[in-house]
Amino acid sequence: MAQTVLEMTKDLIMVEIAAYKLAPESMRHALQNTHANLVALKIREEGRASDTATTPEHLDWKQSIARYAVTCLECGVTFKQLSTRHLRGHGLDARAYRAKYRIPRTQPLAARETTAQRRRIVQRIRPWEKAPHSRRSRQRK
Repeated sequence: MAQTVLEMTKDLIMVEIAAYKLAPESMRHALQNTHANLVALKIREEGRASDTATTPEHLDWKQSIARYAVTCLECGVTFKQLSTRHLRGHGLDARAYRAKYRIPRTQPLAARETTAQRRRIVQRIRPWEKAPHSRRSRQRK
């Protein structure tokens, strides 16, 4: 009987743990990446890759940014924010990722709620008033 993708993922990660090549704190990231890669391979193997719209031109970036999560269009893993570190794992930076998927440069690569919370914090602490150049200009007046 053939293994499911999830079983294959578990077996691969267990082998890495047994060989002491995987630190416990990086297990979650390894599980997500391995599962995403195996799913992509399975889709290609079954010949459905040509049927589904998986090319960058057909992926809708607007659907990848939800209220509480943002989905990486490269691997399908969800985060609160697409970090530089994660994108570097795909050989991209934020600018290249935006260009590849035609995302506007002003669009944050973070969940909408995360962006809104950051905006509220900035409005509350008002860092522009605490900046050194701001104090000097107030003293001159």
